[in-house]
Amino acid sequence: MHSGTISVKSNPQDINISIDGQINNSKKLSRINNSYNITGLIPDTYNVSVGADGYQTWSKKTDVHSGLASEFWNVLLVKNNYTKTDYNTNSISKFFISPKSKYIIYTKNSDDGSLTTDILDIKAKQIANTFSFPGWKFIDEVRKENIEWSPNEDYISVPVQKTVTENANPKIKNSQPKETVQYNYFIVDPVNKTSINLNDLLKNNNINYVRWDPQDKNYLFYLSNNILYRANINNATDITQIAQDVSSFDLSKTNVYYSVMPNELVYKANLDGSGGRNQITSNFPDDISKNFRLIVYDDIRIAFLTENHDLYVFNAGQFDTYSRKLGTDIEGLQFSDDGKKLLYWTKNAMSVYYLRNWNVAPIRYENSIEDITRYSDEIKNVQWAKDYEHIIFSVGSQMKIIELDPRDHRNCLDLPKTASESPLIGYNLAQERLYFVDTKDSSTSLYSIVFPEPTPILGIYTPPNN
Repeated sequence: MHSGTISVKSNPQDINISIDGQINNSKKLSRINNSYNITGLIPDTYNVSVGADGYQTWSKKTDVHSGLASEFWNVLLVKNNYTKTDYNTNSISKFFISPKSKYIIYTKNSDDGSLTTDILDIKAKQIANTFSFPGWKFIDEVRKENIEWSPNEDYISVPVQKTVTENANPKIKNSQPKETVQYNYFIVDPVNKTSINLNDLLKNNNINYVRWDPQDKNYLFYLSNNILYRANINNATDITQIAQDVSSFDLSKTNVYYSVMPNELVYKANLDGSGGRNQITSNFPDDISKNFRLIVYDDIRIAFLTENHDLYVFNAGQFDTYSRKLGTDIEGLQFSDDGKKLLYWTKNAMSVYYLRNWNVAPIRYENSIEDITRYSDEIKNVQWAKDYEHIIFSVGSQMKIIELDPRDHRNCLDLPKTASESPLIGYNLAQERLYFVDTKDSSTSLYSIVFPEPTPILGIYTPPNN
């Protein structure tokens, strides 16, 4: 019989590893490929814990087998306390980070309820621009639309709404005034400090789901009466009709994808609409209702969120092609950066669908689903962490992070707790910073923490920018 090994790769790297209560300092352990190895273990079941001064402890029970290594390569520790950066953004409501992580645009309401947006220079911690929209409010949550930056931060689209009262019709007996909600989009130019009403520019009061062209800063896409258009914001006559009977669409760097009613088949076209269209999907579940959002990773990995909040996936995998329903009452979803995982969640639970085999321990299989966690209270702010092996979320005022690794149990650790009972959270992968809105002096402000810990590269440590 041969001995076995426990192998740990962690953040931070300076850790203590305890095996059945016996502490092993990482500085005294052998290190291969940035992982620490505890060798010479008799095949058995062991209690493993990983800790560091000032951090919460990670733990698991694992079996060690003869001649094999039990590998834990995604151990992520969370500090007990974090230094918070305060950006002094008084009365902030929602925030949206620019594509190059230079700016944050955030919303706030003025005394009369009108919408104001400030553009924050992140590095300077100063307001670069302010834009006001008198009489308008930010769009309702039910529409699930956000402020959109163009790819090179040249323009910003701001979705807004207001309630208007239509006068009673004198030709109809007992007719009463009627209130309706009007939806509009403003296009903001932060360089020239100007804004235009897109609906007025295009002379169209029925525009929804505005998205920027990924290649040409002057163009954007939108839906109107289930027709997909591409328009030039600097030339109102330059409008191209891409397709009809479209329920939803998404964009890649080179193509536009759209779902066509009633069967919700997906087609792909060039961004400028030239060259015709290519059909991407064919067979699909008969019970699919009208699509609300189309989320495309590539031609062979596509997710559909219907108006009924049902989630479907088309996955041309390595071993088969799958078209299946993943869940109901879905609040949101997000592909991992490598396209191997799809995270999705309801108000009380989150799950991961595996689009490809995952051949590193723990092994996961194509077309399988793992239910990650469930809470009686509502979960919010669900999003991937940097390694796509952890999920950040919040329950009430508590921000949390949970690992995908199901062996023994999933470690779920507490990130900072906020004074706000319902904080807004956004993780920026490029900066490795967790941004969040919290209460400050009876108002609100934007904060951030560095997370996870910066790791040295080739022996050089670069401290994070404050």
